[in-house]
Amino acid sequence: MERILLSQEQLDEIVADLAGEIAADFAGAAPLQLLGLLKGCQPFLADLSRALSRYSLPLAVDYLKARSYVGTASSGRVEITALTAVADLALGDVVVIDDIFDTGLTLKQVVSHLKEQGAGRVKTCVLLRKEGCSRVAIEPDYVGAVIPNEFVVGYGLDYNEQYRELPFIKVLE
Repeated sequence: MERILLSQEQLDEIVADLAGEIAADFAGAAPLQLLGLLKGCQPFLADLSRALSRYSLPLAVDYLKARSYVGTASSGRVEITALTAVADLALGDVVVIDDIFDTGLTLKQVVSHLKEQGAGRVKTCVLLRKEGCSRVAIEPDYVGAVIPNEFVVGYGLDYNEQYRELPFIKVLE
């Protein structure tokens, strides 16, 4: 039996709410750089950037590849394997977009990496935050929904590259 945690309609509402929060915080700011963590952020980032466009907020979108999961568990190590347009990060504000906040290791490492590269103001936005899982002293600036500590897939989230295409989020049984 399929256990859907968040339907496509619920995800649309979450994305719209997050876009409103981000737009309010960055109104009148220089172009905002959305930096997505591949691969899981893709559907979320696409929907979020479209929702932000309704606020006439100048945006640029780029990607960073970071990996910490092997199968259904965090490896405890974060690999940052590709970053483009590092020079542009110092020109404006950056919001790192990630699909899920679990251990916090990835976001902490990415924020540290960006600051070392000269990024100005760095904020973080996650679609999902698992209850009671953070191992490090970092909290996302924007959180779409808090979910139980279960392994979930869909809307970009995967299990061994499967299920990313689902338009909803479900618990992997």
